[in-house]
Amino acid sequence: MERITKFHKKFTAANGREIVVTYLRVAGSAPGPVLTIISGQHGMEHSGPNLLPELAEELAAREFAGTVFLCPCANPAALEMDYEFYPENEDLSLIRDYYYSIFRHNYCPWNLGRDNAKTLYNMNRLWNHPDTPGVAGKITEWLWNEICVQADIVIDMHCLQAQKPLIFNSAEKNNLIARYTGIEAVFMTNPNPDPYNAGNLNWQASHDRDCYSICIEFSRQHGLKETEYEPGKQSVRNIMTGAHMLPGEVVLDRPVWKIPYTAKGTRFQVCHAGHIRYFFRLYDSVKKGDKVYEIRDIETLDVLEEGIAENDGIVCGISHLPVSKPGVLPCWIPEVELLAPAGTVLEKMPKDFFKRKQG
Repeated sequence: MERITKFHKKFTAANGREIVVTYLRVAGSAPGPVLTIISGQHGMEHSGPNLLPELAEELAAREFAGTVFLCPCANPAALEMDYEFYPENEDLSLIRDYYYSIFRHNYCPWNLGRDNAKTLYNMNRLWNHPDTPGVAGKITEWLWNEICVQADIVIDMHCLQAQKPLIFNSAEKNNLIARYTGIEAVFMTNPNPDPYNAGNLNWQASHDRDCYSICIEFSRQHGLKETEYEPGKQSVRNIMTGAHMLPGEVVLDRPVWKIPYTAKGTRFQVCHAGHIRYFFRLYDSVKKGDKVYEIRDIETLDVLEEGIAENDGIVCGISHLPVSKPGVLPCWIPEVELLAPAGTVLEKMPKDFFKRKQG
């Protein structure tokens, strides 16, 4: 029996472009929860689209309970352009002179970037939108009805620019599954977003619904980072293990921390220009009084300033800038809560946790 079934649907953009979106259904060998994983909503985020077909093939060769739906490339036209969204009503020739740089991260050829617009081309603002605007809205409407409504767990995969992956989570209840991933930092997001930002999949999948959802953000946009594919697949395996979909136990190599939405802590600000050296890695635990970084003068090589932690916490938000200048925020040390320790077996969810939806 073929364990993987493909489902396709054709959509037509305002400019006449026909776009085919595909999702996969991987059938388990026993009844169990429904897990839905969606990636490729933003066109410059390629980790999920690359690792999910591999994960589907792996799961099809294993015994597991339940059903897994995967949509690796939710926004094919945007992925093809390697740009965040597909601006179906705009002059697409402008993309020819576009280039990405981490130093102009939010630049948009159509002046529709996140710094200056709330564009409805952004697929991850259109989930359950009352008007399902444009081709992106039609795609989200189809995927929602096909693979999200029936899901017990929804994982939304994205990419940002950082040194390591992280998780965004819009509701405390979702930490039941976030703790299994092994991704070290779970950033709690605004619990009361405005209507535009409430249109993201993580919010819509778990808000006022009997469903649990997290957003996994890998650490490379506009490129490939194959070293994160296996940890990404392992985060899914761990969730499935914690939900009794796969056998075994979950033991993490590194702790998982929760960063509250209104977290207090040390927010550093540079006072001098110079090269910066960090003494901790991203998400490392620090104690009050630890020296987190120092800045050295480029001409004299003298140490100009040191960043000393004013509280216990973890290192977050390490700057990508090679030369720090006055006013730059090099990193910060939020006060955090431990979601899952390293090196010990994590407690699984109750076996009957999802049975109320399975009938």
